[in-house]
Amino acid sequence: MAKQSDKKRATLAGTLSRWLIATTLVALLVGYACYLQVPEGRAAVVTRFGQPVRELVEPGPYFKLPWPVEDARLIDMRKRVFNTPYTATLTRDRRNVVLLTYVVWRVAEPELFLQSVGDEKAAAAKLDGMVTAAKNTLMGRYDLSALVSTDPSNIKTSEIEAGIESDVQSVAAEKFGIAVEQVGFKRIAYEDANVTAVLAQMRAEREAEAKQLRAFGDKEARRIRDDAAVTSEEILRDGRLTAGKIRGEAERKAAEIYAKAHQTDPDFYRYWRSLEALKRTLSRDATVVLRTDQGFFDLLTDPPEAPRPVPTPSGGRTLANERDGRLNGGGDE
Repeated sequence: MAKQSDKKRATLAGTLSRWLIATTLVALLVGYACYLQVPEGRAAVVTRFGQPVRELVEPGPYFKLPWPVEDARLIDMRKRVFNTPYTATLTRDRRNVVLLTYVVWRVAEPELFLQSVGDEKAAAAKLDGMVTAAKNTLMGRYDLSALVSTDPSNIKTSEIEAGIESDVQSVAAEKFGIAVEQVGFKRIAYEDANVTAVLAQMRAEREAEAKQLRAFGDKEARRIRDDAAVTSEEILRDGRLTAGKIRGEAERKAAEIYAKAHQTDPDFYRYWRSLEALKRTLSRDATVVLRTDQGFFDLLTDPPEAPRPVPTPSGGRTLANERDGRLNGGGDE
């Protein structure tokens, strides 16, 4: 009897142990199924029987009902870059240009994104279509020179990029829950038929710029020459005025000296003036034929008579007395 009782107790203990282990495992499985961890940079959309019921955008642990009642879809909220394929676009002046466009985007509304798009691959396809449509519309308003030109004022690349970004942002946010951060041109290429036109346009712009620079240089050169001519004329005029003043003053002083000399001794003054005239005539290496009774021979024959000494109040002699002494080669008589 004792052995049978021990056997029953052992069987009961084993059964209880198995039930305890099974219950623990079930509890762990249920707990794991109800546990939801949202990592950093991601959001979760909780669905109940396939219908979204709530968004979890903050990182951390959350509780949900186990599957198949509730399920969770993790969505990457970080920024991503998408490059559109090369597409040919027609400009306003009927030129084909090939543009490679990049888009910086992120998920702004996880629930709307999950319902309308679903995943990143589908989002890239949606963005490609929106960017291509906006690009074709915007480029139809600009000439090719808005993308490539030697004149920086003609380049409208930033304006075109901003227009495409604005058009895509409104549609992407409203319909797909996508926030478009930036749209830009990564590369601009041209078809072979347009390369010649682009080079011709750049050459024409360079020639126009060179012509403008030459015209400006010619204008500046004329201005500098005119200013120099005016300045030179002013300097010459001032010089002529100064020279005229100096010459007039010199002539005035010379006239005073001549007048004093003439008043002191008229004969000697005439004699001296005749000598000066003879000196100027003979200094020209000229041959002069004169009669002996002409005026120049008087200078070579008889000098003027020596004037009588004119006494002065101080007992000295006048200029005429000194001249008389030099002409007679001696001192006082």
